[in-house]
Order: sequence, then structure tokens, then C-alpha cells
Amino acid sequence: MSCTFFQCHWKICGDEVTNVVLKTVEGTETAASINETVLVLIPKVKNPTLLSQFRPIILCNVLYKIASKVISNRLKLVLPNIISEEQSTFVP
Repeated sequence: MSCTFFQCHWKICGDEVTNVVLKTVEGTETAASINETVLVLIPKVKNPTLLSQFRPIILCNVLYKIASKVISNRLKLVLPNIISEEQSTFVP
């Protein structure tokens, strides 16, 4: 589901989303769908014939991105010398 879906329907699904993400971050439970990703190959050139002529893009689940950001932000508090602002910036 998209970010827009969660924003539009947060009053309905917000508590459940929060619970799933917190359980994932705490390591007590992981919903199987959080780990689902889609690999898309974007051609670098017209009419590609070799695998090297594609750019792989991985599309992650929104809940995975939220959990990743939570973990990154928590680690930044504990390990400020290891994880810089630039390293967590690219975790949506």
C-alpha cells in the first residue's frame, strides 16, 4: 500500500500500523508482508540486450521503510559517531 493510502486512512489503520511497526522494531514479531520487495529493472540504454545495461531498483514496502527509519533514528541516538545525518537521510 502507498504512503498516500496510510495518510488518507490513518484514523482507521493508524493504531494497527503503529503496533506492527513497533513489534517489528522491538523484534517481538515481524509481519511477513513487511519484508516483501519488488525488483524492477530500468533500462540504461535503448533496446538493452545485456543485464549490465539495466539498473536494478528495489521498491520496498511502506511499513518496511517506516520500521527502517525508526531503527535508524534510534541508532543515531545511541551511536552518533557511527551513523551520520547523511546515512539516515536516504531512509524514507
